[in-house]
Amino acid sequence: MALYLKLNSRLTITDPETKQGVLFQHISEAEINQSVKTIGDTATVIIPRRYGLIRDKEILQYIKTGYAVSLELGYNGEYFEEFNGFIREIGSGYPLKLYLDDAFYKLRKNSFNKSWKSITLKQLLTVIADGYKIECPDVSLGAFQIDNQSSFVVLQRLREDPYGFYSFLKDNTLYCQFAYDVRGIGEIYTYNFTKNVKKSDLKFKRKEDFKIRIRAISNLSNGKKIKLEVGNMEKEASIRTFNTRDKTEKELRELALKRLDGLVFNGFEGTVTGFGYPRVTAGDTLRLVSPKEPEQNGDYLTETVTIRYGNAYYERRCGISYKIK
Repeated sequence: MALYLKLNSRLTITDPETKQGVLFQHISEAEINQSVKTIGDTATVIIPRRYGLIRDKEILQYIKTGYAVSLELGYNGEYFEEFNGFIREIGSGYPLKLYLDDAFYKLRKNSFNKSWKSITLKQLLTVIADGYKIECPDVSLGAFQIDNQSSFVVLQRLREDPYGFYSFLKDNTLYCQFAYDVRGIGEIYTYNFTKNVKKSDLKFKRKEDFKIRIRAISNLSNGKKIKLEVGNMEKEASIRTFNTRDKTEKELRELALKRLDGLVFNGFEGTVTGFGYPRVTAGDTLRLVSPKEPEQNGDYLTETVTIRYGNAYYERRCGISYKIK
């Protein structure tokens, strides 16, 4: 694959106020990091030395923190946008290194001072993410207070106990979902170990190898809560919390056991590295096909993706977690 495909890249930087910008026809290096478990994607981009001057002006006259960025990568003259966001920081010296945040950059810059005796998740998100379409469960948060905090910080709070909501932005929509429902199963992409896998670092794990405990919380309409835990009760067990609404203890236990069944499995975990295509992203389903070792076959959640681009490489390092049944 990499022997006959020609790499290409371009970077567009735009002043959000004037809408004027500059286009770089190629970059030296880039690394993009995605994860379903963290809020927001990040990237670093290195611009070649020869871009020291543009139209007889220093490059930094065209680039400032807060400017919008679009990074496109591809093969043989075909481009796909791999990252869209804003410049968080500009490195010193040449070659120039840019540190980028995705659309969550804007939600880091505001601040709120508000309190409610009772508020739903959707009502809260509508306040802190005005202008975005909201997709979230219909749940009540009860009393909630924001003390001089940005939207980003509030979303971080919602990810912690007792809430357990994970957030991401896509196509001007803010998704805020229960842990491990985040991003759904996304698209399904296939990695065939005899065709489009560069390398892998997978380890087989049995159900008994997983030390995971599910902490389930049912938020009742009367303001009370039902709480229970299932799974490994050892002290060092990893606790995964999820919230739901108006479930009986029996219904809550069934949901918790189902969630546990999705996290505790006989299968593989680790990383698989492919090429630039197919364009797997965090939250997608990675279908592993191994003609030589069929026990590796299966569909897995792509929990993390690191996209690396350089003069002689364009690859995706995919970290898989639980097996999708």
